[in-house]
Amino acid sequence: MEKEYSKGDLHIHTKYSGITRYMGLKFPDSVEEPRNVMKYAKKRNLSVIAITDHNTIRGGLETKKLEKEFGVEVVVGSEIMTRDGEVIGLYLNEEIPRGLSAEETIELIHEQGGLAIAPHPYSPICKALGDKIFQLDLDGVEVFNAYHRDSIINNIALEKVMKNYHKKPVAFIGSSDAHLAKMVGNGRTYFQGTSKDDLYEAIVNRKTTYGGSPTPLWDIILWSYKVVYESEKKLIKSFIFRNELNIPFYKKLLAMFSGLLYIGTPLPFITGILGNYYLKRKAKSKLKEVHI
Repeated sequence: MEKEYSKGDLHIHTKYSGITRYMGLKFPDSVEEPRNVMKYAKKRNLSVIAITDHNTIRGGLETKKLEKEFGVEVVVGSEIMTRDGEVIGLYLNEEIPRGLSAEETIELIHEQGGLAIAPHPYSPICKALGDKIFQLDLDGVEVFNAYHRDSIINNIALEKVMKNYHKKPVAFIGSSDAHLAKMVGNGRTYFQGTSKDDLYEAIVNRKTTYGGSPTPLWDIILWSYKVVYESEKKLIKSFIFRNELNIPFYKKLLAMFSGLLYIGTPLPFITGILGNYYLKRKAKSKLKEVHI
């Protein structure tokens, strides 16, 4: 009897993803609790999810504790910054240091029995591997990333992988790249079976496919609002209890004022719309650079 097909989301961030630097600003990459991620994974009928926080497996380990409660299996992973671009390691049980070459990083992933995936390989806003994906011992390539809302970047990845498949076959991966629990499941990897072991086998044998839809702009705006809102709560708490944040007083005051200005005005909507326009322009520029 043939196994049923299930769906997984293999690129999700939680509050353990650390600090992001963008256009000179620093802010948490995600403030999402593992429990909220699992709630949405169950709601979206996902059989398996992978938690891939930046340069750490801690989020995956914490989320994995909730498997039985929610009936969703969790793959422990990490989105690792290499000297050549980001690489996702799946099925990890030990931390992998950042800053190595992509080749060294992938070798360490495989030494753990893990799988190496190239996320958003042609992204113009993330440090991506680009055409180097065809020189690496990758198990899969993310050909659909829901967080990259434009169709251009995903289409470049898909067309490049298909064009080179005869000499560099890899599994086709779809993911949400969720930074907010509400985004979980926007991008999906389909595989035969229901468990993370079935998923592992499907990726190794290159028997996966992908699906999903771009993350709505409203969710991107909501993510930025939630990040600033949760940061404000921590700042206020640090003023009252004088703990948690080891930041000079004047910097905390400035950050708190800036945060209140952001969440108390239409700025989240304005920056969201402007950011979306900026990313579309960057994607079009990327298309001119890349020869498919």
